[in-house]
Amino acid sequence: MKKQLKQEQRQTAKKNKSRRWIPLLLFLLLLATVAVPVYQHRELTAPQRLFDAAVAQESLGEIVGAQRVYQRLYRDYPDSEMAPQALLRSAKIWQYDRQQDQQALLSYLQLEHDYPAHPLVLVAQEAAAHIVKYSLRDYSRAISYYQRLLEQPTGERDKYLYEIADCYFRLDNYSQARIELESLLEEQPQSELLPDVLYRKGGLLLLENRIKEARADWQRLIDQFPGSSYSLQAGFNLAKMLEEEDHLQEALKAYQQLENYPRPALLEEKIEHLKQRIIKKRKAI
Repeated sequence: MKKQLKQEQRQTAKKNKSRRWIPLLLFLLLLATVAVPVYQHRELTAPQRLFDAAVAQESLGEIVGAQRVYQRLYRDYPDSEMAPQALLRSAKIWQYDRQQDQQALLSYLQLEHDYPAHPLVLVAQEAAAHIVKYSLRDYSRAISYYQRLLEQPTGERDKYLYEIADCYFRLDNYSQARIELESLLEEQPQSELLPDVLYRKGGLLLLENRIKEARADWQRLIDQFPGSSYSLQAGFNLAKMLEEEDHLQEALKAYQQLENYPRPALLEEKIEHLKQRIIKKRKAI
């Protein structure tokens, strides 16, 4: 009898002990169902929170601290939507605030490498090309950077072609610079750069001693864009060419027609000098 009672008490104790674990297990299960989504939410929103914090620091002028946060975001959450933006802003800090062009260039190229299909790649490529051309002054290398931009489905093709032409000009390759400008004129006939392109193309033709073609380009510029500052300078150049060719009366008339020329003192000096030449020539006859 005693033995049976002892067994019953042990079984009851075990049952009571098991029952005591049930509330704890239920509590742990409930905690998990709440904690896991919270943790997942924090992980999902962490990149945005880091980005916002970095932007706030940047707006307060805390540039180095902001850059550290941008770099942390890129390092810890490379697959987040904010990572390319963080990398771009870090690159801009290198370029504009810390003035370390090589570091900026590496960051722009990193963005292109890691996120080749992202819309910000175009911005990064443009910035990289600008650094190589205008800061590093590596014109041969810059040409390849702008040529890669021409492969993009979007972007300002006329400006890329113009930059390529300018790189060739800085490399003293005048004929290739002219060819690039001709490509721009053919591909982008509505470009806002046309007055500048026609003016520079005329100058390049003159350097190649193709005087008749240079004159034709400058006259086209004057006819199509009469209000442009390039048109006024082209008119001055044409008058100067007439003067150098000893067509004094025609040159004088061309100078006198240049209303609103940006350097009126120089223009007046040219006119007076030409009038004196005409008088001396008449007396000599």
